Amino acid sequence: MERCVLSVRFQSSEVEAVDSKGRTRGLPSIVGRPRKLAARVSPHWTEWLLGAAILAAVILAAVHFAEEREFIRLVEHAKPSWVLAAIALQAATYAAQGQIWRDIAAAGGQRVSLREAFELSLAKLFVDQALPSGGVSGTILMGKALERRGLSRRTVVSGAISSTAAFYLSYVGGLSFAWAILARTPESPAALSVSCGIFLAVSTALALAMLALPGRSLPHTLQFLNRSKSGQRFFALLKIADPRLVRNARLLLRYTGWQIATLVLDAATIWALLCATGGTVGVAAVIVGFMLASAVRTVGIVPGGLGTFEATLVWTLDSFGTPLAVGLTASLLFRGLSFWLPMLPGLWFSRQETGLRGSPSKQISSALLGAAH
Repeated sequence: MERCVLSVRFQSSEVEAVDSKGRTRGLPSIVGRPRKLAARVSPHWTEWLLGAAILAAVILAAVHFAEEREFIRLVEHAKPSWVLAAIALQAATYAAQGQIWRDIAAAGGQRVSLREAFELSLAKLFVDQALPSGGVSGTILMGKALERRGLSRRTVVSGAISSTAAFYLSYVGGLSFAWAILARTPESPAALSVSCGIFLAVSTALALAMLALPGRSLPHTLQFLNRSKSGQRFFALLKIADPRLVRNARLLLRYTGWQIATLVLDAATIWALLCATGGTVGVAAVIVGFMLASAVRTVGIVPGGLGTFEATLVWTLDSFGTPLAVGLTASLLFRGLSFWLPMLPGLWFSRQETGLRGSPSKQISSALLGAAH
């Protein structure tokens, strides 16, 4: 569930865009020269270290306020049936994400099998974590994979923008539900409602912007965003997209449905893990905790919200009466299932897609740079 973006060609310093009449015109380079691209997608180890430090602080704080033996007891007595259910739920999230790319391919008249889409979703997860770049590296891999399967670049860009808008629309729905739960829970901390409201407003604005801007001139009030290089590249990508595909109601509804399904499956995974550790947590607490933690993860400065996701989830569950030991154990198990466990198959499938061997970072960097030749 990464955010935009988009497949581009590196053959020259310009990118061709197709207008509504089928004419092509040059756009400024979106990714720059190959050496600059390598610098942009190289791993940011300081971000990983920061995330590890935050996660360690969360664990130490929870251990300080709870019995260390309680954590050990919860892990030792975890119910295998619930853990297996959590694994199955997590596997289903990749099928849901893969279905979005299948729908994008279908919109361009191509067919991608469910197995291919599932494998590409795992590969995208690995690339996004191996080369933290705000989702750019993984989306480039997905875009290149679809182009090799016969999909036009314009369709890939349009689908990526529309699915990103759907991603934020799913957060609008999830956060609205969480906000309604908090409104009916007077004893919940006011900070939870305020945070939920802020994330809801931001998600709504981003979803509307992703849908409104393609095919239109940049409003005067947003011209300041075009002053930075990243802003220029982003708005150049919006010019490539086909507005009719981006705003196609049927496709947008399908993308949003798959994004909501992913959120539901993730929340259900956390609930299953809480049940595995013997927790008796209501569905309302899980929904609020997961949506707030996911929003923090989405806007966070560390890869995958490492540490910040766990801190928000444990704090929210604790606010609803879940013991710290139970909340932290479930959140760490969720991190393992959703983040670390898929990395190995993701590495394998990304290598299959790029046809390269070697260290993960060099592998993907070489694949991206190879598009320049």
